[in-house]
Amino acid sequence: MRRWFVLLALAAAAVQAQAATDWFTVTGSPDDASVNTVQVDPVAIKAAGNFKTMNVRVSRSEPRINWDGVPYRSYESRVIFDCRAGKATYLYATYYLQPLWQGAPHKAVDYAGQPRPMLFRDVEPNPTERIVRAACRPSA
Repeated sequence: MRRWFVLLALAAAAVQAQAATDWFTVTGSPDDASVNTVQVDPVAIKAAGNFKTMNVRVSRSEPRINWDGVPYRSYESRVIFDCRAGKATYLYATYYLQPLWQGAPHKAVDYAGQPRPMLFRDVEPNPTERIVRAACRPSA
């Protein structure tokens, strides 16, 4: 029962964040479900030393399955950027079966204990390095 409550709370927070955020589109189009779209909330949630935490959301052109076997078409996530290492990892993700973050979320996952790398496999051109550079600029 507690796990279900946590999933609902994460999903509600993701929906609320989606409504209140002015997303920056890195690649794709938030109006076209047939393309891969990656968006970043340009306002960092937290910045401490060489680390920044930001929201990133992705809509894929085709259904996908993540590294844990979770099917999705789009997701909203919280990402921590390690600016010294030039890497980013997922801390949380809320998955949708529909593109463009539509419909009810079907799974929310807390990766804080086992962060997953932000890689955007099969997205061309791959925006990973561009996002990390932008996030790690002093003004980001």
